[in-house]
Amino acid sequence: MKINRRELLESAGWALAASCAPAAMATDPAPQPDWIRTCRALICEAYNPPFYPSLDFRAPRALEIARALNADSLRYPAASYFAYFPTKSGYPVHPELKGDPMRETADLCRRDGIRLIAYVPLNHPFMDASSKDPRYQEWCKRTAGGAPMTTEHYGFAKYFEGCLNSPVRDVIRALVGEVLTQYPVDVMYFDGPYQGMQMAKEYCHCKYCEAAYRKRFGKPVPDQSAKLSRDDEIQYTNWMAKEVVIAFLAEVRRTIRDTRDVPVLFNDTSLLSKREWRNRAIPVVDGFMFEAAETPEDKLFNLQLGHSTGKVIWTYVGSHTEYNREHMKNERVRGWFSYPVESQETLIDGATALAGTAGIVYWGLSRFFYQPQPPTAYDSGRYVKETFDFSEKHRQLFSEVNPLPVAGILVGDQTIDWYSGKHYVPKGYENYYHGAWQIMKDLSYDAEPFLDYLMTPEQLKRYYLVWAPNAACLSDRQCAMLRDYVAGGGMLIATHLTSVADEYGKVRPNFGLADVFGAKFDSPEPVEIPDLYLRLPGGEEIPQDPQVLRFTHTGGGTVLAETIDRGHRANLGPAIVRNAFGKGQVIYIGSGLDAVYAETRMKRMREYLASLIEPLMQPHRVYEVEWRSGLLPHFTVSRDTLLLHLLADTGNKFKKLRAREEFLPLENVKARIRIPQNRTVQSVSLLRAGTRVSAVPRGEWLELTVPRVFVHEAVRVDLA
Repeated sequence: MKINRRELLESAGWALAASCAPAAMATDPAPQPDWIRTCRALICEAYNPPFYPSLDFRAPRALEIARALNADSLRYPAASYFAYFPTKSGYPVHPELKGDPMRETADLCRRDGIRLIAYVPLNHPFMDASSKDPRYQEWCKRTAGGAPMTTEHYGFAKYFEGCLNSPVRDVIRALVGEVLTQYPVDVMYFDGPYQGMQMAKEYCHCKYCEAAYRKRFGKPVPDQSAKLSRDDEIQYTNWMAKEVVIAFLAEVRRTIRDTRDVPVLFNDTSLLSKREWRNRAIPVVDGFMFEAAETPEDKLFNLQLGHSTGKVIWTYVGSHTEYNREHMKNERVRGWFSYPVESQETLIDGATALAGTAGIVYWGLSRFFYQPQPPTAYDSGRYVKETFDFSEKHRQLFSEVNPLPVAGILVGDQTIDWYSGKHYVPKGYENYYHGAWQIMKDLSYDAEPFLDYLMTPEQLKRYYLVWAPNAACLSDRQCAMLRDYVAGGGMLIATHLTSVADEYGKVRPNFGLADVFGAKFDSPEPVEIPDLYLRLPGGEEIPQDPQVLRFTHTGGGTVLAETIDRGHRANLGPAIVRNAFGKGQVIYIGSGLDAVYAETRMKRMREYLASLIEPLMQPHRVYEVEWRSGLLPHFTVSRDTLLLHLLADTGNKFKKLRAREEFLPLENVKARIRIPQNRTVQSVSLLRAGTRVSAVPRGEWLELTVPRVFVHEAVRVDLA
């Protein structure tokens, strides 16, 4: 039985002592089958062998591999560069297709009790640029000069990029309808909708776009070769994203709901990419996929960000593990996707997915399809099966637990899309919100990332503390929500450029939250100076971010630190201020200490930030784990169980190798878990080891030592 967060807290007996206690989301997501949340899916990827360029696929072989890995679902590619079933939609069919392999696969899945996930690309580039098919000239995106736009993908060929305003839209709609009505699919999974790939950010000037844009706005599509006004950028971006791309996905979802209502998920790996057309389509679907991440920390961050939306979240295990290709002329020519990858990264990838309560999707079938021995004869097959077996063994538990964040991290999708300050580094922006999240993790506080454009007063009420890391672009309405949140008793930490601009990057004359911060910036542009330090009230100096925003303290609060320019013997003024606002408290940091922490993990900086955070958050702590390098805790709860995951990211990754990572165990990890009010402990055990563990009750806390953590262990506390 699924319960919402408020019910979970109340039924488990958690004290809601803060003046701004967490509440349930405004609306709970529509219920989905439990298996979707805990799926163990095997991907049959069709952008490479055994589907493309040659069609070698054999359904019995695919099901043999799925059974060997203990998968409970299989994702079949209805289409990729070609369709892999006899479609009449007009989508090109693979020239070697014989019979109906999708039907055969569906029948074998039903025989083996394996669920069928249909992969359908929504305008993922598929039109071979060397093809003579005249329709492609009608369907492709075009530059202002009329040239067709092309892209590469996996390095096999170049493809025309399709335009969703063209007749290709009708072809895709027909393809979706055929898959939905002719095959017993359990989930419709969409890759896209795309409006280009390598040329995605280029405005389309095909005749269909020009006609639609002129009808909507009375003028032609803006020409990017000329300098665009911000108003033109905003207008075109919103039109293409909302009225073309996301509107198409919404239309498809409505059709599915009206025809045969199966769950709909889509690939949203580019969620935090600049002006990605589909990155705000989350409200339209039932769930989405984060494919991969560079580190387990990044992956867990992504999964928590997904959960903040209330949707089902999937993630890859194994991802597209590949070598770094530094010697290659064309980086699109990638690795060996039809060969096993032996890295132990697969283990921590799977463990992170389980800790993050995500569905697990293994990429993929091609790794074993051509191999002479069963999948478990290879390291990667054994690692995948180990993950799938563990997931199945504890499926009921994993389907019931939910994260219990005590803080929220505001992720600035608007900042990614629109901010263009002189000192703003787009790639570096992620270090701010990743750093804020990492600081909280290292202090044993679970913080849930959430998206600025989905922010509501109800969302903010879920958290005792909200951290706004360099969220430069906030609308007046969003500033008002944060102002009300603090005035009502919430706690806010804001850093660097937070609120200097509106949601489209237009810089304000002062912070949008100036009254809340008790600060006024001297200039909206920071300065960069070597060897800057924070001077604390006692006189100690510790490293400061070399990029600082100079500001004046205007409120009645307290200056907690000043910025010292050691090289010029100068005091640059306040660096950190604490301010009371209404019933709440605010700490404003005029630099990116969160980004610096992401880049350095500096011990003294962690200690200093802890001195700011602990007075605010200590009463709301629900667990504590001793800090160890590479140790990543994560806490989840159900009505009668507390589950503390411990991930040991202690691999020996080499700089030149993007794979082949092995891990060492951590020994005797000390932890303590807060027991909810009016509940007693029935048992304490280790999920991986499968053994009981000795635990000592001290007041409302349960103290224990985990003897060994190799990649992953989880402390299970069952409550009476």
